[in-house]
Amino acid sequence: MRDAEEDIFFKGQPEQLYDHLTCPKTLMAFTTEEDAGAHCHPGAMRLSIARTYDWLDDTLAAAA
Repeated sequence: MRDAEEDIFFKGQPEQLYDHLTCPKTLMAFTTEEDAGAHCHPGAMRLSIARTYDWLDDTLAAAA
């Protein structure tokens, strides 16, 4: 799950979904300092995608 610091559209919803998931999960915080604080992280797409792929690598490796 991704949570943008200054998200004006879905503030609080990532945490709600995270709390209900029963699968492997991580709540990733994205900050304004990283240029990733806005909804969908438009200023930091590379950072967002890199964190997502890193999470997939770690999660899939642990499941193998």
